[in-house]
Amino acid sequence: MINPKLLVLFLDAVLVMECISFLHNAWMFTTSTTSKPGCSIYNDEQLHIIMDRVCEICHEMYSHQYPNTRADCRSDCFRSKHFQSCLEHFRPMIPYG
Repeated sequence: MINPKLLVLFLDAVLVMECISFLHNAWMFTTSTTSKPGCSIYNDEQLHIIMDRVCEICHEMYSHQYPNTRADCRSDCFRSKHFQSCLEHFRPMIPYG
């Protein structure tokens, strides 16, 4: 019999991995669509909300050291190294051993 708590943890991990994959693909898409004027992220409201929330959470964690974290994360239409760095915080850690 499968432990229900383990099943919930597993499903949560799968969901987090799917979200990270989605955000990574969206980030890759924005970096590859440099020919379009403006920021295409704003055309997809749900994607914009998610990407902006990543920057917001990152800002909450680091604003005491880097006051412009949110602006840096959102700069260049979320194509900056700051956004990629913030996104890494949401990648699940792979346990060793």
